[in-house]
Amino acid sequence: MKNNTLQVILDHWQVKIVCLLMAFCVYFLVSFSSTENRMVEIPLSVNLPTDYVAESLVPSSITVKITGSENIIYLIDPALITASVDFSGVNTTGISREAVILDYDEKVFRKGNVSVFTVPSDIRISFKVKESNE
Repeated sequence: MKNNTLQVILDHWQVKIVCLLMAFCVYFLVSFSSTENRMVEIPLSVNLPTDYVAESLVPSSITVKITGSENIIYLIDPALITASVDFSGVNTTGISREAVILDYDEKVFRKGNVSVFTVPSDIRISFKVKESNE
């Protein structure tokens, strides 16, 4: 009896391995093709330098792209995601670029296979020296 079971398993083993690999490929293709994107607008906290003033517009919000399974991404509350950018280290005039930092519970998002990105990923603001009031 043992030999018959082993014989059935080992008979045409190359074909069985190829079929198993193809099944994995189909599974991953289906799971990645069902990935959806959700775009939401959230408030942006901007920390400006004390010695410089912004010449260009300072954005008050930013678009966040939430990527994952459709049945999960629409359950996410955008209020749980905060965005900030820090220009406090600016020490020259001209255009400065800083990356937007997102703050959210990464464990929850990682568990649901959800990715979160900002669009754009960085903010550019033009600065000039602050004139003193004499």
